[in-house]
Amino acid sequence: MADSLGTLPLTPMYLSQQPFLKPEELHPTHPDVISRQATINIGTIGHVAHGKSTLVKAITGITTGRFHSEMERNITIKLGYANAKIFKCPKCPEPHNYFPTSSSMPDNSKCKMCGSVGTLVRHISFVDCPGHDFYMATMLTGACVMDAALLLIAADQPCPQSQTKEHLAAIDIAGITKADRVIIVQNKIDLIKEQEAKSHHQQIVNYLNISLKTKNPHIIPTSAVSGYNVDLVLHHIVNKLPIPKRDLTLPPLFMVIRSFDVNKPGYDIDNIRGGVAGGTLLQGMFKLGDTVEIRPGYTIMNEKTGKCSCYPLITKIISIKADENELRYAIPGGLIAIGTFIDPSYTRQDRLVGSVIGYPGHMPPIRLNITIYYELMHQLISAVNTNNTKIAVLAVNEVILFTIGSNSVSGTIKAVRTVNGVEKIADVVMNKPICAKTGEQIAISRKIATGASRSWRLIGWGKIQDNPDWENLNSTEA
Repeated sequence: MADSLGTLPLTPMYLSQQPFLKPEELHPTHPDVISRQATINIGTIGHVAHGKSTLVKAITGITTGRFHSEMERNITIKLGYANAKIFKCPKCPEPHNYFPTSSSMPDNSKCKMCGSVGTLVRHISFVDCPGHDFYMATMLTGACVMDAALLLIAADQPCPQSQTKEHLAAIDIAGITKADRVIIVQNKIDLIKEQEAKSHHQQIVNYLNISLKTKNPHIIPTSAVSGYNVDLVLHHIVNKLPIPKRDLTLPPLFMVIRSFDVNKPGYDIDNIRGGVAGGTLLQGMFKLGDTVEIRPGYTIMNEKTGKCSCYPLITKIISIKADENELRYAIPGGLIAIGTFIDPSYTRQDRLVGSVIGYPGHMPPIRLNITIYYELMHQLISAVNTNNTKIAVLAVNEVILFTIGSNSVSGTIKAVRTVNGVEKIADVVMNKPICAKTGEQIAISRKIATGASRSWRLIGWGKIQDNPDWENLNSTEA
């Protein structure tokens, strides 16, 4: 096992061995960092079957739909993840001088067109979101970890489609709809004729003039399935998407978006490995050997009294990985996996999703009751097969879905109060504890009938407010 500074060699051996540096000496494009981990999370958003997963595969070589139900139906259901390095070729002409490789490829990889050794300029993580309206809650979970987005719009369908609009609203809540953080991809250009492509391009421009408030959006025509103009997408990722500023000196906060048990059935008890949490750092940095706390942790709900006990988990980081790359430390921006000592039964089948990991004593409070300041939209953004698109006010005792970070939790409205005669504040009792700070942004969804089924649809947004009447949970009954 590595010590707190990780003195054992990292695999693959041919990548940077990440000599430990002070936080102020590191940055998101430092060669020792991007050799092993991604430093920007890019979401792929848009309507169902517009080519999101196909574009991710064209760049990374990875099929993000790995579950049987996804492969059987050829749609994304769960969030998909894939990493890639982007190199700049010194000889190929602009803007076609960028090429991708997998995360574990050497930092002196060669251009396939001319054979020149490229310069590693970016290491990126894709968060591939489902486009079907039935999985909107899953998409909202993915939006919380995005730094930027690729909006895919299929050229063989009118623009905008319903989920195109709803996905843009979702990333707006996450704070990433500035024009310089969204790349527009007009995909499936190979399926239509030139004049149709120009007409469709104008549809996109007209729509984005309103939704992104940009008069001259740059739109990349592509065919992800054939690889046409994928290099232009890479060019824009490198030159148009800014990497957010990161403060590595802050206490780390890690958002869990998946968790799993890496042990196979039949493992000898002496060889069982601890649980693994996957997600992204929001601030600060983690190092091998760090002692961390996982909140809310183990929870017990007393159904008779309605009281809840929370027992945060204290453990040590014994491994950090990005894809197959071992890390000595991790900084914000990429999707990483943290190995711990905790019982793997706690992490099995995504049981830790929605949890927050950080240093003990520097964590947000655990809450079962929250007060929110909220705004509701006037009507449903996506109103397919619905008779009434107007959004009704929140009602006392109504069950609503709240997406708080990577946590989608239902809660019951207990009281609604007005500000200047308009309902703006609600008290909510959650159906399970959450770890969230005051001021944290949340998405609000309501279950709405769409045809023969009902699904959670985005209806508004809000922020968690301080309320002295609510007690936080800290390993004691409340």
